[in-house]
This record gives sequence, C-alpha cells and structure tokens, in this order.
Amino acid sequence: MFLKKRISYLLFFIAYIGAVIIEKPVYSGSTVQDCFSYLFTVIVHFSLFTLMILANNALLIPYLLEKKQFGLYASGLIASIWFYTFFTSRYNGFIHNVLFHDRSIGTSAGFWDNFVYALCCTVIASMLYITQKWSEQQEQVKNSQINQLQTELKYLRSQINPHFLFNGLNTVYGYIDMSNSQARDMMVQFSDLLRYNLYEADVDLIALEKEIKYLKNYVALQKARSNDNMQVELKINYKNGAVKIAPLIFMAFVENAFKYVSREDNAINSINIGLTEEEGRIDFTCDNSYDEAETSSGGIGLNNAVRRLELLYKGRYQLDIKKEQNMYQVHLSLTT
Repeated sequence: MFLKKRISYLLFFIAYIGAVIIEKPVYSGSTVQDCFSYLFTVIVHFSLFTLMILANNALLIPYLLEKKQFGLYASGLIASIWFYTFFTSRYNGFIHNVLFHDRSIGTSAGFWDNFVYALCCTVIASMLYITQKWSEQQEQVKNSQINQLQTELKYLRSQINPHFLFNGLNTVYGYIDMSNSQARDMMVQFSDLLRYNLYEADVDLIALEKEIKYLKNYVALQKARSNDNMQVELKINYKNGAVKIAPLIFMAFVENAFKYVSREDNAINSINIGLTEEEGRIDFTCDNSYDEAETSSGGIGLNNAVRRLELLYKGRYQLDIKKEQNMYQVHLSLTT
C-alpha cells in the first residue's frame, strides 16, 4: 500500500513536470541565460505546485473536508490555488525584468489560464488522495474481519467441551460437604465466571448489571485467595443497570491490580475498586499498593484494554494511570 501510494504520487508529479516542459520548451538556439531561466521556471513551478498539493492533501482534506466543513474547505482550496496562480503568473516577468533586464515579458499574463490549470491538477490530486484513503480504509476493514475470524477461531478452539466442564463442576459441587458453605459458594462463583466468559461475554455490548455481577464474583474469589493482611474493597453505585457497555472492559485493570499488588508481611496491602454510573456516564477507579522494587506494572493485558477503549469508545473516554506514594492508580471515565 505504501509503495503504491508513493508511485502514484511520483507519476503525478512527473506528469506535471512534463506538462511544464511541453508548455515552455527549450529550443536549440537558446542561450545560457535562456537555459538558466528555463531551469528556474521549472524549479519555481514545481516548488509552488508541490506546496499547493501538500496544503490540500495534508491540511485541507483531513481537517476540513473529512470533517464536513465544506465552506471552509472551498475557501481554503481557492486561497491555495490563488496563491499558486498569483506567483506563477508573475514570477516570469519579475525574473526577466529584474534579473535578465528583458522587459519583453509582462508580469500578469496567463493568470486565469494558470488558475484553471491549477484547479484541474488539484482536483486530480484530491481524487487520487480520496481514492487511496478509501482503499486504505477497505484494507483496514478487511484486516479487521480477518482478525475477528481468527479470534473467533481461537475462542472456539479454547472451548474444550464446556458442557462437560460445567457438568464436572456440578459433580464436584455435589461432593463438597454441605457444612462447607464457603467452598460451595466459591464453586458457584467460579462456575458463573466461566459461564459469563464462554457464553455471555461473546457480544458487542452487555448490560452493566451483568458486568458488575461478574466483577463481584471475580473479586470475591480473589479475596478468598488473599491472606489476612490484604485489604480488598469494592464499592459500586449505579442507577441504571440496563446501560450497555463492552463486556470485560474493566477487567484488565482489576486483574492487573491483583497481579501486581504489594505483598508485604509487615504492612497493609490494599486494593480499592470503585464503579459508579449516572445518566450513562461511568466512572471506574482501581487503586492498589505496589512494591517499589517491582518494576512491572502491566503488560499485554493493559495494552489490549487501551486498544479496545480506543476502538470502542474513541472520543468518549478518558483514562488516567499514575503511580503515587506506593499506589498504582487507574481512573477511567466513559460515556455509553
């Protein structure tokens, strides 16, 4: 794609230089001064032309046309073409009059001819740019579809007979002593986590209350694995549990907290998780103490979480991650 883009622009500029050469050919009887003037003509034309095309493709189209600011785009385009036309239609006379003392060439000839010529070239360059942009977008869509299919394939391969797995869990549950209610509760929570991952989370959006239930089960199991000097706190306050969010959007940060939380024997190690929802706005916080000697603070999981946020909530989320006073702090705000 990159090579094709460069080749197309190269051919476009070669065609332009060829047009200049055809328009202003060098004859066999030309003097050295004529050749110098000719070379200067080509350089100036090409420089101004390149500047005009770059202004259109790099500034006007991305920042105005693609954002549907059609009036501003038209004004900017006309201004850039006028700039190019003004100088190219006058510099010939200036060079000949001032440098070569030849006043046979005027300073304003061919303004409208140059203007129409520049307009046509700019339209062609714009069409070339838009076509390439469309082609790149189609390529991205194609790659996205391929990645999605590969992800689904990996997901299917990872499901080693889930029905057998759940039946096995139910069997184990039945063998747990009835008096051991904590173990039975943990088995139910673990079963719910698996069911959510395998069946319910395989959608684009899911109800917030289901995501919160998953979060509670996950935190409960992690607390059961933690020692006595580990303080885990989960605070949740929401008004509309039917609000739709991307499944497991917070879990990478929670998993990261339990993975990298400090484990000091003579100090309090803490994880504080908070989630609030009001009128479709969700605020999520996840703070954990960490050991200064532990340099790792995340990895592929966090990178994937940020990537998902950028894809699903671009322009609708704010993520702040910082380390402060032996605390690793995450604050995520998003609008559903």
